[in-house]
Amino acid sequence: MQLTYEKLPYQDQAVSAVIDTLSAHDDINNSIELDPETLDASVRVTLSENNQQYPTENYLDPFPQFNIEMETGTGKTMVYLKTIMELHRRFYENKFVIVVPSRAIKAGVEDSLNKMRNYLSDVHNTDKYHYFIYDSKQISQLQAFEGNNFEIMLTTIQAFNSANNVINQEYNEGFFGGRPIDQIRNSHPIVIIDEPQSVDGADAGKKAIADLNPKLVLRYSATHKDKQYPLLFEFGPVQAYNAGMVKHIETLGTEIDTDGNLPVVELKSVEFKNGSLQAKVVAYKAAEDDFDKKQIILKSGDLLSEKTKNTRYFPLGKITEINSLEQFIEFENGQRIEIGTIEGENEIWLNTQLRSLIKDHLDRELKLQDKGIKVLSLIFLDSVSNYRVYKDGVPENGEYAKLFEKLYDEILHSNPKYEKLNNYQVPVSEVHDGYFAMDKKGIIKDSKNKETNDDETAFQVIMQDKEGLLTQYVPENPSTNTKAAKLRFIFSHSALKEGWDNPNVFQILTIATPKNDLTRRQKIGRGLRIAVDQNGQRVYGDHNVVTIYANETFEEFANGLQDEYVASGLLTNKIDANFFAGTLVDKTQPAQIIIDENGIEQPELIVLDDQDHAKQTVKVSTEESAKFVTVLQQTNIIKEDGAPKIKEIKSLKSKEKQNAIIKNAVNSGIDEDIAISLLNQISIRFNLPEPTNRKQRKTVEITDKNNQYLKDLWDKIAHKVNYRVQFSESELIDDVVKGDNPLSSIRDSQMSTVQTRARIKLANAKVDNVVTTQNTQHLSWDNLPIQDITRQMADKLGLTRQAIIKMILKSQEIDDQFISKIKQNPALFVRRAVVNIQNHQRKLLNKSLVYVQSGELWSKDQLRPYEASDDTLWQVPDQAFIKTLYKQIAVQSKEESQFAESLVKEEKIKYFLKLPNWFKIPTPFGNYNPDWAILAESNQTERLYFVVDTKSTREASDLNQHEQDRINAGKRAFDSENFENVIFDAPVKVIGDLRI
Repeated sequence: MQLTYEKLPYQDQAVSAVIDTLSAHDDINNSIELDPETLDASVRVTLSENNQQYPTENYLDPFPQFNIEMETGTGKTMVYLKTIMELHRRFYENKFVIVVPSRAIKAGVEDSLNKMRNYLSDVHNTDKYHYFIYDSKQISQLQAFEGNNFEIMLTTIQAFNSANNVINQEYNEGFFGGRPIDQIRNSHPIVIIDEPQSVDGADAGKKAIADLNPKLVLRYSATHKDKQYPLLFEFGPVQAYNAGMVKHIETLGTEIDTDGNLPVVELKSVEFKNGSLQAKVVAYKAAEDDFDKKQIILKSGDLLSEKTKNTRYFPLGKITEINSLEQFIEFENGQRIEIGTIEGENEIWLNTQLRSLIKDHLDRELKLQDKGIKVLSLIFLDSVSNYRVYKDGVPENGEYAKLFEKLYDEILHSNPKYEKLNNYQVPVSEVHDGYFAMDKKGIIKDSKNKETNDDETAFQVIMQDKEGLLTQYVPENPSTNTKAAKLRFIFSHSALKEGWDNPNVFQILTIATPKNDLTRRQKIGRGLRIAVDQNGQRVYGDHNVVTIYANETFEEFANGLQDEYVASGLLTNKIDANFFAGTLVDKTQPAQIIIDENGIEQPELIVLDDQDHAKQTVKVSTEESAKFVTVLQQTNIIKEDGAPKIKEIKSLKSKEKQNAIIKNAVNSGIDEDIAISLLNQISIRFNLPEPTNRKQRKTVEITDKNNQYLKDLWDKIAHKVNYRVQFSESELIDDVVKGDNPLSSIRDSQMSTVQTRARIKLANAKVDNVVTTQNTQHLSWDNLPIQDITRQMADKLGLTRQAIIKMILKSQEIDDQFISKIKQNPALFVRRAVVNIQNHQRKLLNKSLVYVQSGELWSKDQLRPYEASDDTLWQVPDQAFIKTLYKQIAVQSKEESQFAESLVKEEKIKYFLKLPNWFKIPTPFGNYNPDWAILAESNQTERLYFVVDTKSTREASDLNQHEQDRINAGKRAFDSENFENVIFDAPVKVIGDLRI
């Protein structure tokens, strides 16, 4: 196949922005305008037309430099080559130097220079360029810069950024005693910088560019870090996404729940806080009768097993090192956890994600095969040795390659629908391969961050046969029977993380890498281009989606991507003085005032066929923008630094708030229509979530602690109690094994993975995500570590290990698969078995529970003012202060506040008290805190004392078992001696339920 080139409007606009600026917006000017004052005026016009901010005039010194922003996958190389062609055609410029940061990008640009030469010449109706790749071993090529030929030199910054480079050294032969670089300097070239943040981000790079003596510099990137240069054209991620010029982005995250069977430790961050280094990790923490993944804060010397109450972490020991520089933590047993790794469940994660990638790949092939679109998948490795190993110098499949081939064969033959694929009969060994750096013996290795000649081989292999990779294999077409055509799954270490992309990459999996050396933008950048068919033509449509199989949740991926965009200045998260400058607004056109012959003002009569004719489109000026931003600050919508205030942004839904801001804007000299439009823009661009409503806490004061009714009531209920139970261990074992709901009835369950697929949405102010599907799969994992479940159960239940062992062995006699079920999910079995045995304990406890008073009393002195959330307090009417101790009552439900109100109104109730949370009755089922203590008086003589628990029902059977057990224990406690005349009543719904 041969790639074709599409004429895209935004690319022509990018070219025109440069040409118009350099011509001073003069259509007949055929020379570059280099007069600083004239060029600067032209730059201001371009920036105004493109709604860009003006930096300072420093960009003109010592030579003009300009930024052009092109999102990855939108044809940055095509744009600057087209710009070169127009600079030659329009201004007769002949000398160009393209500077790139790496061999990878150099190889890609070289391929474009070679293949686009004739096409660009024809499209721009001008000469063909001659190009060469700078090579210090062929220094004579620089002599081409002496003449008037149309020349393009391609080089990396490393070739001339040091005094030791050949190009910068004195060289006699052929250069008449000068330096080779002088051949370039004398030509006064136009310099194109590809990825300037990597080329001249440091002083050495800036000096090297200046040493070329350029006429001007054009800087092309998706991520500009140097903002001091005017941005002549912007086609960033949001514009590309909204224009449909890149693939949509989809993430597939896998969340694994092994129920605490595996000792997972995932390091999320290391930071210096509160005077010490802290590590934030995710681990399985005990939560009631289960283990849930929770974030844990660790400091040096901490025991993760104690923090999580999970014995699976005992072997790790204490934290011995927290390293913020290299971002890792180390435990006492020597285990090191680095950011980006998933310790404990990585094998499950990889298996699940790789399986999903292969299935998605095959399903996409079925969908796109008839459209002539070949599907490619890219997998970034954590280590090359996991994919390929060498034995006696002979390459063999590593762990990941074996896993891939196993899963591929399994999935391919799992459904007859895949038999329709052209690749169905292609051996699995031919559908995948790796591109890595090699040493001199041809043995692959992990690429280094530093450029070396070792990387060259890996780059050349993939760059030289791009068309072959895009060619579909068709069994009946012998010309497609090539290695490149059959190859669909590409494994790489870091050789392909930049400088390479392919329009037909639809799936990208990043196996966890230490220190996260691949950014999210690098991941998605490899597959953003619109797909092409076998004719080399772009094929637009909803199939253009690149799926990222992330080693994080979809929310984390979207938030992290947003942080990267914001850090790069590609998303706006603050409102500065120029935020609204250049915004187009429809403004009502006022009627013209006419002065008649008598000097009297008369409104002009405007006859309109359509009301729209009374409007005109105006552009918001820099001054108007600054004024409106000041209004937003004055009305507390944004902070002094321009950051929006979440709560205040939400308040803009109020018409009253809108009118106040518009009034202030008009008073500051801004047209009302402009103010309304800009206010709407704020609401749309910063549509932020509602903040959590947290009420302030309030101190609750007391009324009169010396009230006689309070003294009488307290004397009746203040006795502390203890309990005892009387049943034997053998009774419990017999009930657990043979009673109702025996231990053998526990259902076995498998561990699970939940895969969530979400579509990423880009807006001007944020990256959002929309969940599209969710898939839960059960795990069958045979390699679980051995656990001492009898010890775990014994500790949780307060029983002996011998008792637990008897229960299990006797249950095995009833169900011969019982122990096999335990092995499938030991941690979950422990959880369910503990609950099961506790239910049997509860039944026996309820039968034998006995309370006795301890001889101690709750002290009335403990009744003192307390704090509670303001939104939980019910206000006691002033006239009712004599009936209760506190001026407000903390209630937990609407029913409680209604009950309190009834207590106030009922004449027979002489005193009541919402019992404090420290007033607790010990029970085998946890401490029990009843709701109310009440003193009632009937016929002005007989007094009744109640302890009451209010619920939304009168029926105990409607309550959960835990509540029933505690209420039953409370009843037994107040039935014990010395609680004369104290009536325990629960559950109570209304005051009429009390027998008074």
